[in-house]
Amino acid sequence: MKRFIKYQLKDLLLSYSVYGAVMLLLLTVLVSISGMYDDINMSINGNGFSSVIFCFVAGIAIYKEHCLLAIQNSISRRDFFLCSIYSLTSLSFLCALLDLLLRGISQVTASFSNVTTNFDLGNFILLFYPEFLKKSSDAAVTAVGFILSFIICMAFAVLGLLIAGIYCRIPKKYRTLYCVLLPVVFCGVTPAVTVMVGSSSGAVSNFTEVLLNLFVSLDIMGTVSGNPFRGILAALVVSLIMGYLCYRILRKTEMA
Repeated sequence: MKRFIKYQLKDLLLSYSVYGAVMLLLLTVLVSISGMYDDINMSINGNGFSSVIFCFVAGIAIYKEHCLLAIQNSISRRDFFLCSIYSLTSLSFLCALLDLLLRGISQVTASFSNVTTNFDLGNFILLFYPEFLKKSSDAAVTAVGFILSFIICMAFAVLGLLIAGIYCRIPKKYRTLYCVLLPVVFCGVTPAVTVMVGSSSGAVSNFTEVLLNLFVSLDIMGTVSGNPFRGILAALVVSLIMGYLCYRILRKTEMA
């Protein structure tokens, strides 16, 4: 099991090194250009979200590429799953650290350049907790932002595992259809239905309002009370549920 974790970490760290080098190189180039030309304002937009996407893709790849290899080398499905969780947890931590590093570099270089990092994941999520931002010190805000970045990256990595697990579980003749419908449903159908429901009237509108009021009263994400730790707990619970479903699917998957 330890040898397989090392193999997975080596594979993931190679990809992470390339990703981190690209992000740091991009920031270096922008800082250099901004430092030479005072009248140019430049920014890195959505750098934290790129980490989320990277972890999501890593979750898909580690299941799709390593599962069959583990089974062929007499590694149990349980051990493969645990190895994958350990490896993705490490990757998510490193991505959150990179997010924090890019933010720190941007703040340090602010004195001689006009480069800013917009929508880094930790700060973006904390915008939903204005009370926490007002009452807490800079150190506390930075620490909680880092934890939120790590948890969100981990949640999307586990989501990638689950999506890949479903792909390997369904019959081969339906896999192409699955790959086509998945982005259509998430990126097309779901937003369209959300807009239609939001702009509807009558019974649908009343039902939607009841659900929204229930969600607000429960304050699952802590946005009403301004408590980001509720959001962290909710993301952890969702990750655990997805991980459990992925493990159940893995136990019944026949790798060909």
